[in-house]
Amino acid sequence: MGILNPKKRDDVSARVIAGETVVLDRDGGRVHQLNATASYVWERCDGRASSTEIARDLSEEYDVEPDQAANDVATLVGQFRELGLLESAMQ
Repeated sequence: MGILNPKKRDDVSARVIAGETVVLDRDGGRVHQLNATASYVWERCDGRASSTEIARDLSEEYDVEPDQAANDVATLVGQFRELGLLESAMQ
């Protein structure tokens, strides 16, 4: 259903400002400000880690239940994909 190993598009820029990630999508003409959890997931969308691995790490880092972390990661990866910030699953 989701991208097995989510990967940020190479042409999307991101900067950390005051502890939050700001993502610039020039093609889409949009700027996205991510909260701490979304920033954590975004940084791990490198094409190497699976959504399951990202959720496990999120659970450990933020001391949340594994099921909640899995739901959060699935939601965020889905949102990143809807916004066109991730490479397509076809690659």
